[in-house]
Amino acid sequence: MDCKAIDYKNIPVQADIIAGIVRLDVDSNTCFRDLDSYVHSDQGVATLVLRVVNSALYSRGNKIATIPRAISVLGFQVVRSLAMLAFSRALFAQTNSPLFRTHIWQHSLLTAIAAQTICGSLGDGKQKDEAFIAGLMHDMGKVLLFTHDPKKYLEVLHVVLNERCPSAEAEQRVFGCDHYQVGMEAVSQWRLPERFVEFMGTRLGPQSPEGAEDQVRLGLAAANCLIGSFGIGAGGVADIEERRAALKVYALPAEICEPWIQEEFLEELMGNETYRLCANF
Repeated sequence: MDCKAIDYKNIPVQADIIAGIVRLDVDSNTCFRDLDSYVHSDQGVATLVLRVVNSALYSRGNKIATIPRAISVLGFQVVRSLAMLAFSRALFAQTNSPLFRTHIWQHSLLTAIAAQTICGSLGDGKQKDEAFIAGLMHDMGKVLLFTHDPKKYLEVLHVVLNERCPSAEAEQRVFGCDHYQVGMEAVSQWRLPERFVEFMGTRLGPQSPEGAEDQVRLGLAAANCLIGSFGIGAGGVADIEERRAALKVYALPAEICEPWIQEEFLEELMGNETYRLCANF
């Protein structure tokens, strides 16, 4: 199958809204006004933003009912991330398959939160927002393949889980194309920044020496590996020593990796307010 055969336009949220939100510049004089306009353009995005701002994490007892007020309370970066979360969740909500929800949706959501955490630990708090968005979007090719043919994609998942086969290899076997190719085409079709090819259209693994300073992609790759090692995704369950060895190839400082390989780290991610709000629809 040619990846161009997939319907990239039939999605619950308008792609131009998402592209616009991603491209917003926090340093622009109109960024808050533009973000308000984009959030208002989609009911699902607006609903999630208001739900979060009125949650226990942010609420101070006064109900917030308007998007401008929500943006002022949450901040530009958080609202932009929530907009992307609403977009991702709307796509994933098209399936009732427990297998797909666990190994694709929950994997993506946990990877996003873990990537945000890892990126922050690497010392670049300004890029945590991009790392979160990258985590949400990195498996979007899988979602589009599933939407195109749910029955076939469940075949892929069974091959991946039963044979410990890489997702891309199983997808090529069943579809004749893989989620990297589909993700790359989605970046083009949805007019996302070219940067998203690195998240959606490229295999995540140890970076080349010249790309080692890209902390967003490093955080995403490490988070993707880590969440898979907990048995959520295609990696299979690993023990602590296997997780430690797996993270070592990313050349991360051993001392900051140690808390992430513990079972408690997964529990901490699942206790995150964003995860609890969005893991189930």
